[in-house]
This record gives sequence, structure tokens and C-alpha cells, in this order.
Amino acid sequence: MTQTTNPSVIRFEREIHAKNHEAACNELLAILQQIDSNFGGIDNIECDIPQQLDNPELGQEKIVYFCTRLASAITTLFTDPNLQISDDGALRFLVLQRWLNMVFASSPYYNADHILAAYHAGAPEDLYTNFLLRPDPLVLNKFCIFYLPESNININLDLLWERNPELTASLAFALQSPRFIGTPAAFNKRGVLLQWFPEKLAQLPNLNRVPSGISHDVYMHCSYDIAANKHDVKGALNKVIRGHLLGNGWQDCDVSKLGEVNGKPVMFVLLEHFHAAHSIYRTHSTSMIAAREHFHIIGFGGKDVDQAGRNVFDEFIELSSGNIFDSLREIRNRVEEYHPAVFYMPSIGMDLKTIFASNTRLAPVQVIALGHPGTTHSEFIEYVIVEDDYVGSEECFSETLLRLPKDALPYVPSALAPESVEYRLIENPEVVNIGVAATTMKLNPYFLDACRVIRDRAKVKVHFHFALGQSSGVTHPYVEKFIRSYLGKDATVHQHAPYHDYLRTLYGCDMMINPFPFGNTNGIIDMVTLGLVGVCKTGPEVHEHIDEGLFKRLGLPEWLVTRTADEYVDCAVRLAENHEERLALRRHIIENNGLQTLFSGNPKPMGEVLLKKVQELPQFQAQTKPARKKAAPKTDAKAAPKTAKKAPAKKAEPKTAAPRTRKTAKKDSQ
Repeated sequence: MTQTTNPSVIRFEREIHAKNHEAACNELLAILQQIDSNFGGIDNIECDIPQQLDNPELGQEKIVYFCTRLASAITTLFTDPNLQISDDGALRFLVLQRWLNMVFASSPYYNADHILAAYHAGAPEDLYTNFLLRPDPLVLNKFCIFYLPESNININLDLLWERNPELTASLAFALQSPRFIGTPAAFNKRGVLLQWFPEKLAQLPNLNRVPSGISHDVYMHCSYDIAANKHDVKGALNKVIRGHLLGNGWQDCDVSKLGEVNGKPVMFVLLEHFHAAHSIYRTHSTSMIAAREHFHIIGFGGKDVDQAGRNVFDEFIELSSGNIFDSLREIRNRVEEYHPAVFYMPSIGMDLKTIFASNTRLAPVQVIALGHPGTTHSEFIEYVIVEDDYVGSEECFSETLLRLPKDALPYVPSALAPESVEYRLIENPEVVNIGVAATTMKLNPYFLDACRVIRDRAKVKVHFHFALGQSSGVTHPYVEKFIRSYLGKDATVHQHAPYHDYLRTLYGCDMMINPFPFGNTNGIIDMVTLGLVGVCKTGPEVHEHIDEGLFKRLGLPEWLVTRTADEYVDCAVRLAENHEERLALRRHIIENNGLQTLFSGNPKPMGEVLLKKVQELPQFQAQTKPARKKAAPKTDAKAAPKTAKKAPAKKAEPKTAAPRTRKTAKKDSQ
């Protein structure tokens, strides 16, 4: 048996000192890949950290030490003028650049501009005002690897594109890939890219020479920007993905025929994350179960879909863990067998499979829901399922909206939710503790600036508790520095924690505020679970208008739903200062069991609306049109009746030639 060794900072340093550049780069890539597998953690990476830091109370100091030591070794390697990085090598590093960014940002270096200085052809004093990149193409590779989101160097993207379009596109992918792009430097870079990149990206014929493995980050993370046209990059990415599919032999399905199982049309559902503890299951399972009244529903997903998730469907087909094309071919083979009328994705953007599938034709009716709220800009997606009170402006969508009643997607309580809560209501707290439930992706300078103004204007002492998802390992010191740069000691930044520990953090708070422009759904559910009340900011996008819809369903007063940052600050200050009013609102939520309104409703409209869309299809009408009756031949009443002959048995046609019709459905747990 071959024994595998863990990646090693010690071995990385040794190879650098020995000038074994290729071995050093491979070791660094292995370290970054392990960090990626650990979601930012440094487990299973060899590093002889001083025993003084081997203390659970010094966890963050241990991470900072690791980041500083690794960043210092990287600096030595990449400032060596003899180091050469090939085009393929640059691409491998750019896939993992987000972790280079976290390592440097969590260290005292903060960025890698001191490395970029080695690639500057101008005067040292012009590094930040007039950066001149040396003309060597191999220097360009190294520059793109270490031009990080936190860089303070201004670059001309058009000049980089002229020198190497695919490498520049790869850099643009990398700069949009981190799960935390909250600081002014990083946030502004992404904002610039979202305006500049779509036109350039659309020029690429395929994904062969760009880091396709992080293309879903480009697709999804644009939602966290503030520009009205922030989703335009999806249209360009869709064009490139479509070209990539066709270039690899993809053929769309023949959707002229509709199959049936047990007399019902067939719906295919492609899942991203779907299990009892996940938010998509909590928000979209009930409506799919109800739709089985009208459709035979077949779910497609990975091995992580648990039994509760699989039980939602009439059949569940586990997709192989191979590449995307293997999964798409598997779905297409089933299309040829079942001829579905509807192809539905409850969420899109968290996985490459759904994004690729959104650029294919698998059924005559193709529809998404807003598990991750945002338009697709895909010419293959006709409809979006959305509850009516979640819609801000239909102009935010390229699709036609199928607007359902506001209680048509009733939520399922989290499998991890506490059975009972002993509410904590303090009449006159010395410090008003304000909870913020958010993933790192929702943090940005505008929201943090509002937090700072709330602190400065409130006439009572306030303290913020950021209960953060995805902030762990090499990410957390970076996020903590960002928040402290606005709030100093008036904030406690809690890293990613198990659900009950996360709830315990919020339980100790007196009120909550929701992030903007990308608001909360499950964070609001958690808020009400604990009998808390908060403030939100609404807007035209569904991802910000959901907050308004939920607040209204909960019966909260209109003034807690704000439309500008100034209103948001005013209302948060009012809620913090007025203890009696705040407690009265909390008691209203508790006594009226407001949470139950989110878990009750009629989940049937989605299935009914989709069935209507199927019935409008020409192929449905053609298949269900009654045959014209022939006039019965005249018979001689005196003639003896003839014995009727049995029709000859028909030969079974190939599965691809006719729609599937079955009386009983087999359970496929492949």
C-alpha cells in the first residue's frame, strides 16, 4: 500500500532553499489544495508551529503564524528572478488564488504587492501610481498569480487583455472567486470587473484555457455586488459554456414528445445541495412533494442527498461523481427514456452542473426557483418560480416570472432547530447587543459603514455580534480585521460554528440587523425562533426584497423595513434606544407565534401552474387531441356477425423513439 504524505510547509521551505523550483511549486499547490478541501482550515498540513501556540485559547494566533510563515516562504520563491511559471502552471495557481489571498490577508503582509514590486519595470516610487510590467511573458504569469483582491496597485485591464486575453480572463475569474470580498479594495475590484468583463468574456470560444472549476463562483458571487447590471456577466459566461458544450459534442434533446408515468407528465429536478439540514430543502421540498399530484417527479443529485431529500421524489437517480459531461449525458439518457415535460432546478449557481444544464435543452418547459435568488440570463430557462411578495422588480429577470401566492412555498423547520426556547428579555440592558447573522459573502463596505454610524449615533452603548458562516481557518483573521477596521472593540466576530453554537451567539443578543444589499432568509427564521426583532433593507432584487416579504408575513411594523441606508441607520438606532418598544415587538412575535406563519400554507400552486404551462404546449395538445371518429359502416341486419380478430402485437420500439408510458414506477436508487 502506498503511503500518502500530507502537504508540508517545512518541505516547501526546504525545496525553496535548494532552488528546486518545480518541487517547491508543487508543494505549494498541494498546501493550497488542502486548505481548499478544508474550507480554509489548516488541518493535515505539516508545519512545526511553536509549542507556545499549541493552545486552544490561541487558535487565531496559530492561524496567523501559519499564514505569516507560508507567505514569507512564498515571497522568497516568487521574488527569485530565476523562477519560471508556465501558462499551465499559472492556470493551476489561479484556480487556488483565493487561498493565496486569504493567506496574505490574514498575515501582517495583507497583500502581495511586495512581490509585484519585483515585476515592476519603473521607478520604485511609481509602484502604485504608474506600474510598468516587465515585458517578459513569464513575468506576466507570475504577476497575475499575485495580483490579489487586496492589491493597491492600479492596472490597465485592456492592456493586459491585449497581451494575453485568456490569462487576463483567468485573472478575472480568480479575483471574483473568494467567498469573502468585503473590503473596499476587494469589493471595488469586483465591481470594476463586473462592468468590464462581460464584453471580453463573451469573446472566448470555450473554457479550455480558463479556470472553469471556479466559473460557478463568477456566476454566483456577482449577486453580492450593488450595481443594477451585476448579473450581466452570467449572460457572457453562458455563451462561453454553450460554446464549450457544443465543442465537446453536446446535442440538445428532442423535446417534441412528452412521456407519462401513471398518466402523469414527467418532471425532472436537478439538485445542488439538498438534505434535511440544508436551507434549499427547508424552502423548496414541500412544493415539490405537492407537485407529485400532477407530475411524476424524478430527482437527480449527488450522494450527499439524504433519505429525507430522496423521499421528496417519486424516483431519485444518484448521479455519478464523474465530470460534468458524464452527469449531463446521464440526464440526457434519462430524457430519451422518459421524455419529461418540465426540467426544474430549485437553485442554481452553487454547483457547475446546474449552470451547465441551464445552457442545454432537456425539456420543453425549463424553470428555476430562487434557492439562490438571481436571474440566469440563459436563453434556455423560460420561467422563474417565485412567491409574489418576494418580487421587487420584474426588470431584474431575463425570464418570465411565475408568481405564486405568498404562502405557496411553506418552509420546513430545520432538522437542527431547538424544540423549545426560553426567551431572554432584558428590560434595561447596560449594553444593547446587536446580532448579525451572515455568511462572509454578504459583508461589504456599505453595510459595515452603516454599522459604524449606528454605533456612533446611538445614545446607548451597543455591541455587535457577527455570527458568520464560512469564516474559519485562514479566512477568519482577515474577516475579523475588516470588521474591526469599522467597529474596533465594539464588535465580536464569531467564526463559523455548529448550528446550536451559532444560535447561542444570537440568543445572547437584544436585537438583530440584516445585511444588505443581499439580505437574509434563514437568518430571519433564526431571529424569530429566538424571539428577536430586527431591521432590514429592501430593494428591487429578490435577494433584498425577500426580507420585506418575510417581515410583513411575520406581522412586523412597516418602519422596520427600510429603503435607504440612512433609513436603515435611523431605524436600527431607534430599535436600540427604545427598550420598551423593542421588548413589545419581541413579545408580539413570541405571543403570536409568528414563526408558524412561515411553516404553514398551501404548497399546491407550483404544480398547478407548471401543469398549466405543460397543457399549453403544442406537443401536449397534439398528443391529447381526440382522434376523429370514422362513420360506422352499414351492415346487413340479417348478416351473421363476424368474429373480431385480435390486433397483431406491436413490436417494442426503441426507448428513444417514443415517450415513456408506464403504469407503475420503479424506485431507482442507482
